[in-house]
Amino acid sequence: MSESSEAVDQAGQAPCDHCGIFTIPGPLGVQSAWRDITYQPVRNNIWTASEGIYRTIYVEGRSGVIAFDTFSTPGGARAYQGAIQRCFPRKPVHTLVYSHEHLDHTGYASDLAPDADILAHDLCNRVIEARQSDGQLPATEVWTDERREFSIDGVNFELLYPGPTHGDGNLAAYFPASKVLFMVDTVIPGVGYTFFPDWHLAPYVGVMRRLLGLDWDLFVPGHFWMIDRQGFIDSLDFYDRMADAAQQAIIDGLDSDDYDAVTRYVAEKLAPAYQHLFRFDEYFAMNLIRYMQHYLTGGWGFEGNLAAGTTPFSG
Repeated sequence: MSESSEAVDQAGQAPCDHCGIFTIPGPLGVQSAWRDITYQPVRNNIWTASEGIYRTIYVEGRSGVIAFDTFSTPGGARAYQGAIQRCFPRKPVHTLVYSHEHLDHTGYASDLAPDADILAHDLCNRVIEARQSDGQLPATEVWTDERREFSIDGVNFELLYPGPTHGDGNLAAYFPASKVLFMVDTVIPGVGYTFFPDWHLAPYVGVMRRLLGLDWDLFVPGHFWMIDRQGFIDSLDFYDRMADAAQQAIIDGLDSDDYDAVTRYVAEKLAPAYQHLFRFDEYFAMNLIRYMQHYLTGGWGFEGNLAAGTTPFSG
């Protein structure tokens, strides 16, 4: 199923376009471009939407829809809204949940549902308020705990902040009745994305394993396809092995600034164990460089060095 039409003005610019933090004046075609969105049911009243790379969820309530995130551009947000309305033509998006503060996931509430109530963790919303990006609306309801239960329009779910993972205030959404867990930019199929931008590597694995204390068997990531519980565990094990591989590479004298040398090292030393993984050829060398830099520099910023809690969530 897909949604792929949109009204534009005579200049080819979509109405109510927003520019994020771009400073170049004039129409931004890449921001306005329509995204073809596919959508499908997950379980019970939970649906998932994707344009092939990004993925999110939305949930049908009694009178309206709870949507998570906004996709990566104004055009993507409008296409997402169109997909939701194709599923539920008489039910508006009345609630929007931000996974974290990055514009490529939550930057365009103004285009998706400008009048919706917006939920976000306080750490996420602080960045949004400071950034003042065009199109990214601040939250209307902020929470500060590690976990908070919500019952909205007949939909019961829990939001959890397990600790520093990626970005600021990155949360997981847990649907106990459906045994579904949703979280963005953490566990994804295959190797990590490029050089792990804005990733807090030191606490990451321990923090993410807290979510294994919950009763779920289907994980919906923020990119690519859904995976089961074992796939989630396998992904976290990969990051542990990557940390060991990066330290060994440094011991072996590999120069992390020499991309050609890193690529050769990966092909010779690590391909036999990892080349079966999705996106190995594209990103594994960059993954290794980022982990090497973590050990060479000590990590990025306060959250990247925080001794976060690792006690499993229960329930």
